[in-house]
Amino acid sequence: MTRGVSQQIALSVTGLPDGASASFAHETISAGETATMTVSASISTAPGTTQPSVVGTGTSATHITPVSLTVNAPAVIRAAFYYPWFPEAWTQQGLSPFTNYVPTRGYYSTDVSTVAAQIADLQYAGVTLGIASWFGQTSNTEKHWPAIIAAAQGTGFAWAPYYEKEGTSDPTPQQIADDLHYLRTTYGGAGSALASLPGKGMPVFVYNADDPTNAKGCDTVDRWNQARQLLQQEYAETIYIDLKVFPQYASCAGSPTIDGWHQYGPASAQQNFSTAPGDGSFSISPGFWKAGTTYGTAPFLARDRIRWQGNVAAMNASGAKWQLVTTYDEWGEGTAIESSSGCLTTVLSGTYCHWSGGGTVSDFVADLHNAPPPS
Repeated sequence: MTRGVSQQIALSVTGLPDGASASFAHETISAGETATMTVSASISTAPGTTQPSVVGTGTSATHITPVSLTVNAPAVIRAAFYYPWFPEAWTQQGLSPFTNYVPTRGYYSTDVSTVAAQIADLQYAGVTLGIASWFGQTSNTEKHWPAIIAAAQGTGFAWAPYYEKEGTSDPTPQQIADDLHYLRTTYGGAGSALASLPGKGMPVFVYNADDPTNAKGCDTVDRWNQARQLLQQEYAETIYIDLKVFPQYASCAGSPTIDGWHQYGPASAQQNFSTAPGDGSFSISPGFWKAGTTYGTAPFLARDRIRWQGNVAAMNASGAKWQLVTTYDEWGEGTAIESSSGCLTTVLSGTYCHWSGGGTVSDFVADLHNAPPPS
């Protein structure tokens, strides 16, 4: 509350820890009025107690009031895989649009206003981290990274890269290190929405290709451990590595030094790797129906809301560090939880095509909201 002669008071805050932001219900008030300040901490905010200050600046005086802010480390992080490649990806493989569904937002572009609405959607679902696809510096995904970073500024939401180059090639440790340094220097820094786990560095999820043996997989583990060392030696930067699992992944000599493991397999309703070495994960998928294929053609997963709600409950009960939603907006494979208004093709009666929930907050987002991750 402010006191004194009647004047306009501009409110601001200083001394917030990295990754935290503050907003006021009214940024300017009159002397004698009250205002509510809301502080949003991201997964990049270090746990602990700090003393930021609220500053009230009037025409005749400035008052500074210290406050106590305590941030607790999250026991669980709920994240969602996200694809910043629209509008380019709406047309591919001879199909336009490349999806079997009708997104409620239309065939949108990845611009700041659209991403801001999507982030609000994700935060409503209890998601605090977006794992954004990145295919390299000349890719369509890279082209839209400035928009997703800008849209997240000041929201408490953060982004981590999903490093896709590993799924199509075997980049050298130096290439990996240079790519990650590029991402950090381009999008990171104090107050950035590029995630940095306290004491661990930038989280990097890796889409490494499937392998029927563990030979190539173990080579991938070795290359990423070498890339981590190069980043530290050449740039004094640290990373948190989360690799995609492969057969016998835990038996590789370098696996104990990998921070976490996940599975990306949305044709299955859930993937439980909560007991994996390091930080485990539990992934859930609402469905899988790839564009251009007949409904029910394998690989395929029909949408079922009751099953989805059960998967969310199982994920919450798993104790996994990472709760992974596959996906928020991969419309081409039909795995999106973003709102849909119908199917593009004729399908059997009762097919789950419309999950808009009466608006842009979809049924699947609402179910996540109603079952928040354990605190």
